[in-house]
Amino acid sequence: MIKNRTVARVFEELDAYREFCVEYGFIFNEKDLYKRNTAYGQYERAKRGDRVVNNWVEDAAAFIRNTKH
Repeated sequence: MIKNRTVARVFEELDAYREFCVEYGFIFNEKDLYKRNTAYGQYERAKRGDRVVNNWVEDAAAFIRNTKH
């Protein structure tokens, strides 16, 4: 257990960001934490309730488009 609340909050945010990346198909990179022009920026948008692209759905649609003849 982490006793320093600030450090604990950073790790909690990092875990939540990682879960977002897995769910929405973004590349997770811990060095992007708190950087807006990265996948973390998309995570912040999702937290605010803004629309975020689900890369898993986009990739599946692109795969289907590219395999049809």
